[in-house]
Amino acid sequence: SSLPIFRQLPSLGRLAHKSRGARAGAAAARCMGNQASAQEGALTGGSGSSCSEFSKDLGSEAKPETALPSLLREHEQNMHSRVDPGDDGVAKSGAEASDNTHRLPASSTAETSLADFGVEERTEDEDGPQPESHEERPHLEKQLTHEQRDILRDAKRRWTAKQQESDRHRRSVELQELLAQTRAALHTEPMPSLPANRYGPDARLPMFDAQRHVPVLALINPFSGAMAGSDILALARKTPYYEHRFFNIIDVVKDQRRGGLLDVFRVELCQAKEEAKAMGTRPRIISGGGDGTASFTLFMLFAALRADDTRADEGLSDAGNGFIWTDEELAESFPALAQMPLGSANDFGHALGWGNKYPGDVESSSCFGSRLQAAEALQAWLEAVLNPTTQLANFDLFGIMPADGAQACDFKLCELTGRRGRDPKVVVDGEKQLLMKEAGTPVPLFCCLYFSAGLAAYMVARFQINRRKTPLLNKLEYGRQGMGILTESVPQQLNTGLEGVQVRCGDELYFPPRSEDGSGGERYREVGFLNINWQAGMANGSDRAPVCGRVCSTREPAKFNDGKVDMYRLKLRSLVKNPGVKIQTDKKDDGMTMIFNGGLGKGVFFQWDGEARFAFSPTGEPFHMKVRKILNIPVVLGPKYDPRVTGDPDNGREVRFTFVGATPEEQAAVRERIVRGVRNELNKELNASREEMLAAGLHCEEI
Repeated sequence: SSLPIFRQLPSLGRLAHKSRGARAGAAAARCMGNQASAQEGALTGGSGSSCSEFSKDLGSEAKPETALPSLLREHEQNMHSRVDPGDDGVAKSGAEASDNTHRLPASSTAETSLADFGVEERTEDEDGPQPESHEERPHLEKQLTHEQRDILRDAKRRWTAKQQESDRHRRSVELQELLAQTRAALHTEPMPSLPANRYGPDARLPMFDAQRHVPVLALINPFSGAMAGSDILALARKTPYYEHRFFNIIDVVKDQRRGGLLDVFRVELCQAKEEAKAMGTRPRIISGGGDGTASFTLFMLFAALRADDTRADEGLSDAGNGFIWTDEELAESFPALAQMPLGSANDFGHALGWGNKYPGDVESSSCFGSRLQAAEALQAWLEAVLNPTTQLANFDLFGIMPADGAQACDFKLCELTGRRGRDPKVVVDGEKQLLMKEAGTPVPLFCCLYFSAGLAAYMVARFQINRRKTPLLNKLEYGRQGMGILTESVPQQLNTGLEGVQVRCGDELYFPPRSEDGSGGERYREVGFLNINWQAGMANGSDRAPVCGRVCSTREPAKFNDGKVDMYRLKLRSLVKNPGVKIQTDKKDDGMTMIFNGGLGKGVFFQWDGEARFAFSPTGEPFHMKVRKILNIPVVLGPKYDPRVTGDPDNGREVRFTFVGATPEEQAAVRERIVRGVRNELNKELNASREEMLAAGLHCEEI
């Protein structure tokens, strides 16, 4: 029985009353092996005592095993003997249970609770019926005086603090071990079956000078640029500094476990921030891949900076905005983005002055070039990124948001699928139909470059099924899919042209033009906006002008940091009227909202930054897609930047990172949307399930 233990506590209470708890607190703490707590227990003037001295003070009839320290030790052992069950009910131990923080049971969520010791809240001095036997109360609770309860609570506080400190230390050591294992895996040699490195077996990246160069990180798609990304990562693994700072973006996305690649990236990002701060600048990040990689890189930056209160002791506590950096730290230290052109069109890299081909492409593919020249071109490219005198600029980043007054989007998304080839449609009930599948990543949130609905989006959706191995073949595939769309009949899931589509910019009905009732969209093939002044590697925009002015005058180009969207609308004959690939644009301040009213089973293809999805309403009701400026981010301008095409990069404002909104509430909505995005909560909101697609009358691929 545990009752004899508490029969000793009156002596303990008298001792506490006599010495104000000093010796008792010190002895209890010392018996738990916590010397720091023992010293704290003696702060009232009492001297420490050993366990034997403690039991001696309790009286000659007291035994050490019946004293309070024994009770606490027994409780501590019980806590340690608890086994952490996994999600499937199977017990875990060791590394398997490492991610689960040691916690007190629910009965002792407060460190002053005595519930774990079976102590009821009233004292023996309080009135009330008492249990008469163990049969009436099988788990007889102990009763203590106020002094006894205070001593027990104090000892439990000390024990809890010790346990928490021990747990923090264990988790810290464990995390460092996991990070070390992940770093070691980064240096794994590439598969021997890969082709020879186009930069040469002995090539290296430029030597990093910590006194002169700006700290830089990189997220690179290894499959972009006909595997040029893989070659660059291989060189980084063999070059000091870059071996720790250059990452395979696909691996980072996949390895978000505790101690995984995302954690390693976060550690390097925070370290680069401090290094750059000491230099009076901000770090830089290279986004290596196609145009869509830029949005993905930003997404992974926010994923790395997202707060996680369950890991607050590991540096992931919330700074008050959902992230581990404060708004001021984000403003001053959010990395400036440099785009390495490894895709097909490379519009983003072209617009920012980093070229429209990957570094060393010309030298490695030319008959007169060599690997050495290709390596020198890559080194020169990186030197420009590292150079502190390279110009930075503000960049408008737009985002797909819920309609005004709504908390969530009122449309669903799916992705085109089908057989590879010129026509992906399948025959259903004797007619060619579009075949859909559940949408994958990325979920639309950031829009860096451009946005459109119609012909180009449908062409991108078909291209995604037929992606090729080289940039040249990819461009030819775009052309093949475009010709197919123009010569084929319109499937029943789409309307003729842009029938049913309206676009509003603020209170203005921008599309269809000159229409009071919203009709006339069937005459148009595409509507959207430019943020950068390049699209598909050939088209760019300028302010709308009369026919004579389109040829003779100098018009304002689409600019990426004026806070406006450069809207456009196209018919097939627009190429003749404009003339050529120069698009007529209209600058609008408030972003755009696309409304689609096509009924059940109908939808519209849209594309953002070269990624395409099919949007529809599961109920057939009209839906709204709002795109507005949500962020201002810093970018790095390359040596090939051409102000004649994209305008003066200096917009007169300090280069900073900011959340954008007309009101504090709109800015908070942006933060919340981004946090939800990196938590993968937008997947459920936006991506349609197979059941939702079938309910809307769409045809789905077989599971």
